[in-house]
Parts: sequence; structure tokens; C-alpha cells
Amino acid sequence: MGKREEKSAWQIYKWRDSKERILVGATVAFSRKGFYGTSVREISLEAGLEQPSIYHHFHSKENLYWCCLRATHLFMVRNMRRRITKKNSLIEEIRAMFHAITWFHKEYPEFFSLLFALIYSSPKEIGDRYTALYGGDIFEIVDRAFERHPTTSARLEKYSLTVHTFYSYILAYSGRQPEKIRVSYFQALRKLFKVL
Repeated sequence: MGKREEKSAWQIYKWRDSKERILVGATVAFSRKGFYGTSVREISLEAGLEQPSIYHHFHSKENLYWCCLRATHLFMVRNMRRRITKKNSLIEEIRAMFHAITWFHKEYPEFFSLLFALIYSSPKEIGDRYTALYGGDIFEIVDRAFERHPTTSARLEKYSLTVHTFYSYILAYSGRQPEKIRVSYFQALRKLFKVL
């Protein structure tokens, strides 16, 4: 992580234009200190652009934060869908979901942090809006896997276990895990499936 900290976000991540460059810089800045702890000056440093440019494109810090959440979420979901291809069995597709989250966290740790660790410390109206619009996207990925591979027994239990285990896995990446705890969420889920 040392190399990432030496450079500003606009030097690390790809961007196409100044608006996207600001989104990338703001996402990284917000992921470090949340909405309330991040100044527009810090965002401008991460984006490598002057503050008037930020206001020109986004008008307010609140709007910029919302745009960061939305863009980051859509970017994550698109990447996950690309990585979760149709497999021969339900358990293989579920494994691919866990691998997709691991990959996204590894490649875009700041983006991941913004979506899953800091959404709850957002202004209430932004957090509520985000949850209402995008909260079901992870369920949809699980739904599709279960539609492609109908289970012969305990469908509701397996579905519920998958959703909750998947969310637990995501939240585990969002926070700090104790070093000595090594939990394989996927392996635990697979064992439960065998029992049902």
C-alpha cells in the first residue's frame, strides 16, 4: 500500500476526462475520512485539479459524494457481473461471487471502503437514497444464480444462507479483521449446503 499512498488518486486509477478524474479523487478522499471528515481541498489534491473545477462539475460536496457512491457502485456491480460467469452448478457460481468480491477489494480497496464501510456514516438522506436504489443489487446476483440452478431441497434456507454469508463476507472486508482469525465463508457455506 506504500506506493498508493505516495501518489494521488488521479495518478493511480484510470480516468477519461476531468469529471471522472474528480470522481476518482473524491472517492479515494471520502474513503479515508468519510463525508464529514473530508474537505473539498483534500478532494482537489487527490484529483489533481483546483477546487473551482470541482464546483463547476458537481456544484456541492453532497452532490459529489452522491455521484461517487453511485459511480462506484455501478462500477463494482458491472465488474462483478463480468467476473461471475454462468457455471455448471450453483455452488460454483457462489464461489465465483466470493472470488469477485475478493478481486474487487484487492484491485480497488478505496472504492470498496466507500461503498461498504462508510455508507453508514453518510448524511442520512444520501445513505437512505443509496440503499433504496441499489441495496438489492447483491440480492439480484444471488437470485440469478438460484434461477439458473434450482435446488431440489431447502431452497429458501440455502438462498438465505447464501445472501447472509455473502453480506458477512463483504462486511468482513470492509472492517478490520483480527489477524489470527481465518474464516473461509465459502467453505462454511458449502458445508451447510451439504447438511440441508
